[in-house]
Amino acid sequence: MKTKSTVCIVLCFFAALTHAQSSDFHGGKPPGDAPVKVLMGFNLVNISDVNEKQETIDFEGAIYLEWMDPRLAYEPGDYGMPQNWEPGDYSRAPNHIYQGDFAVKEIYQGWRPHVVIPNGNGNRTITNMAISIWPDGHVAYSELFYAQVETPMDLRRFPFDKQSLEIFFHPFIYQRNEVVLLPDDRLARTWEQNLGIADWERQGVTMAERRVEIAYFDESRSELSEFVVTIDIKRRPTHFLVSIMFPMIVLVALTWCVFWMDKEGLANRINITFIGIVSVVAYYFVILDNVPEVNYLTLVDAFVISTFLILAAGVVLSVVMETLSQSRDVALGFKVDRICRWAFPLAYALISAALGSIFLYIL
Repeated sequence: MKTKSTVCIVLCFFAALTHAQSSDFHGGKPPGDAPVKVLMGFNLVNISDVNEKQETIDFEGAIYLEWMDPRLAYEPGDYGMPQNWEPGDYSRAPNHIYQGDFAVKEIYQGWRPHVVIPNGNGNRTITNMAISIWPDGHVAYSELFYAQVETPMDLRRFPFDKQSLEIFFHPFIYQRNEVVLLPDDRLARTWEQNLGIADWERQGVTMAERRVEIAYFDESRSELSEFVVTIDIKRRPTHFLVSIMFPMIVLVALTWCVFWMDKEGLANRINITFIGIVSVVAYYFVILDNVPEVNYLTLVDAFVISTFLILAAGVVLSVVMETLSQSRDVALGFKVDRICRWAFPLAYALISAALGSIFLYIL
């Protein structure tokens, strides 16, 4: 019984394959003479990783393509659809569907616009695909995939930064006078349950089409239709501020205890200040492990530099206090200490506020 079932499956498979191959093959030529207008939509299902060091994102997404190919038109009754089907009614899926990797790539013999991700790292992993054909030749292609793409990031405001991450889609072999990818909001999808990853909040997804030129080694050029998906995300800075910045600020504040020391030597004051400097350096190395080596100053860089300057000023004041102590001007030394007790915290707060205003509202 099992053998008969296997034979039936094989015969059905070859019958379907023979039927598909006996029909007109349109897989290599786009329909019509004018550029084929392919409507395209994108669905960001989930972002699994944002790597600032490598400037890459890992995500799960889906693309939807629709176009007209009159060569694939058929009678509604051939596939069990109602005979009174109205052309242009695409609200429900038709009965003529190719679903799965094998059906789309091997059995389906019509034309479809293969798209690639030029800024992707490696090939995208396609988990499911399907092609639906309506009686009037309207074709819809859907694909669910995983991919990693490289996209530049602007980290000047780190850790209060917002990023606009771009994903590019190109037709594989067709120029813009053959295939044009047009964004269609009707095809765009979103999954409301996807709130982003732990450190990021998703702001929105936009789609656009633009002309791009591809240059070849023989100095020739070709023009392609580029479909651009822009993913806007905003960093949640709470973890960074609590786990790194807050301990750094506490360490700096603890070094100001030298201004309450009475009759202490220069070595004790400088030792305490240098402990704070070493701790800030250690925290800065932790920060550098998480951000790329950019050729511009970030908000965190400026904040750490200001922290170094404050700690260096503490060392200078310790030397001044020792000099005053040796010159027996103890009263002036105590007066300088009392001024530093409020001057250093105030200066540190004002400098931090100024840096925040410059990087967040001016740059």
